Amino acid sequence: MTRFLLLTAVSIIMGVGAFSQQQINNPGFETWEDVGIGTDEPTHWSSIKTSDNINLNPLAPVVWEKSTDAHSGQYSLKLFNVSTFGIVATGTITNGQVHSDFNPNLGYVFTNIENDLFHTAFDQRPDSLTGWFMCNPAEGDFGTVKFVLHKGYLKLPGDEANLIATAYYELPHVVVTTWTRFSVPFNYVSEEIPEYFLSVITSGDGVDALDGSEVWYDDFAFVYKSSDIDENSIHYFFASQYGNTLYVQLDKFPARYYQLSILNTNGQVIFNQKAESGNRIEINTDQINSGLYIMVAQYNNRVITRKIILH
Repeated sequence: MTRFLLLTAVSIIMGVGAFSQQQINNPGFETWEDVGIGTDEPTHWSSIKTSDNINLNPLAPVVWEKSTDAHSGQYSLKLFNVSTFGIVATGTITNGQVHSDFNPNLGYVFTNIENDLFHTAFDQRPDSLTGWFMCNPAEGDFGTVKFVLHKGYLKLPGDEANLIATAYYELPHVVVTTWTRFSVPFNYVSEEIPEYFLSVITSGDGVDALDGSEVWYDDFAFVYKSSDIDENSIHYFFASQYGNTLYVQLDKFPARYYQLSILNTNGQVIFNQKAESGNRIEINTDQINSGLYIMVAQYNNRVITRKIILH
């Protein structure tokens, strides 16, 4: 649940200049942590069992799990609705904090500006939100994704006086068994600069959710007008590790040369080099710790990213 903003896939140091665009922490749910509730939560996200109601937390059901069925990397997030005490608990995850109540109509998620564990500072204005999903909804139910940019305190649903922009997506009401990409724009209602973003991701329709609905999520990302993130070209971005050597190659790129960077999950650039499209690059990994990394290829405003696991 630690909240340090990660400048990742599109934070690249270029020859004579640099730019950084803020991204979502742990957007592919690759890292998980023990928060003392009996089951791990995805790092930088929180659940109904780490709400602000310490009396209800032990009674709240587990409505999420780490799934090995991933769009990329090793893991994705699975959310599911569970009936308990005669109430359907909606599978929910947020980068903020949950306020829980026995009356589901009184529950909400909020940016807890007093606690660094439950808010994410954010001061940019992305154009849209993307992500990947699969879903198995109960008949009449559907999962939802909502991200808002705001100043000061804000809760969802509820007081949105500090709202700056909203990106909202309703998943299909039918079963989707293959990883499917969605893209939804941010609708801006203010010219102000945000201070935070707040997200709520679910496997059901809020307080009207139905028991048994399931959704898998992976690879969320903010997209900026100045950075064309090319999802199709990822299929030509190859990486493989043999012994202490990582081999990287990018084919079918529109430019002869591009900038290749590798970042760790703390946002630190551990490799940065100009590369030629179609040529294989060999990187010695003796001094690189094992774990999750993000490869980034960039030419002008075109950006391609891929997650890799080094051993």
